[in-house]
This record gives sequence, structure tokens and C-alpha cells, in this order.
Amino acid sequence: MLNIPVILGSVREGRKSEAPARYILEKIQAAGYASQLVDFKTMPLPFYNAPTVPVVYFKTQYPDANAQKWSDIARAADAFVIVSPEYNHGYTAIIKNALDWGYLEFEKKAFGLVGVSNGTASGARMIENLRPIIENFGAVAMRETIMIGPVEKYFDDNGKLLDPGLDKKIEGLLKSLAWWAEALKRAREQK
Repeated sequence: MLNIPVILGSVREGRKSEAPARYILEKIQAAGYASQLVDFKTMPLPFYNAPTVPVVYFKTQYPDANAQKWSDIARAADAFVIVSPEYNHGYTAIIKNALDWGYLEFEKKAFGLVGVSNGTASGARMIENLRPIIENFGAVAMRETIMIGPVEKYFDDNGKLLDPGLDKKIEGLLKSLAWWAEALKRAREQK
């Protein structure tokens, strides 16, 4: 069984990306995959402040308990779905910091990207700015993306889905993500 955690890219009060992240988590689990919500609001990471590069800690122990917990989650994952808002035409500091705390944890793994926005760009610039970071790990960002915006058209204030057309987009992303996750898992096992 593939393990596909959903990473929530915001810790703000009243964050609009939480409802889509939880909905996608349910869809991943309903498709028969293991998953969990990675929420840095409940598992805060300090900004990367370790005296050496993350590769060293991969083989030993991270200097922060939540960084170690995050590393363990990422190591066990076969793929990831990042659900994040777009801040100033880019990804959030929360996402960048989480990725900075690791390296080998992400190598040869698949990433699905979901942008959430109040505006019409729907997180597209966040997604495109995040791709080179993911590729740096020797990982693969799916061509299929999901852009949710304006978010109020998709989810109400209680997190209830308003636009069932989102299901087809999620199914398309999961199909590609699972294919790549299986292929990359086989490649990692052949090492």
C-alpha cells in the first residue's frame, strides 16, 4: 500500500487551505492509500538552524524533536501532496522550511501540488515556483495540478465541498501520483 501524506502549507488562523487539505486526505484514504495530514501548526518546526546539512541528520538524529518526527513521516512516505496557499506570488515559508529540514527523505519521490487562493490565479505561481525545489531532490512534481480559487467557490466556511467538479481533478492527480510513486518506489528498492 502506498503512503501519501498531505502537507498543509499554512499555519495562519482561519486558513483557507485546511478544508481542501482535509478533503484531499479523505479522497486519498478512500482510494485505499495510507495517508495523514502533516500540519505544522500542531507540529511546529523551528526555522532550519542546525549546524550542518540535513543529510547528516538523516543518518543520526535531528536536533529538534518535531524535525525528527517530520523526517520519520517523510521517510515512510512514497509520495506527497502539498496543499498550500500562494503568498506574494510564491510558496509559503512553512513549506520551504519543511523541505529545508530534509533532503534524502524526498529523494526519488512523487509530489502532487495543490494551490489554494482567494484570487483567480488559484495558487498557480506557488506551484510553478515550488517545482524547481522539488526537482532539486531528484523528485518528480506531477504535471497534473489542482488549483482551487477563489476557494469560496469550492468550500463553504464549514469545509463542506461546494463544487463536486473538484473530485475529477483529485482523481486525475491521484492516478498520476500513484503511477509515479510505484515506479519511483521500485527504483529506490533497486538501489
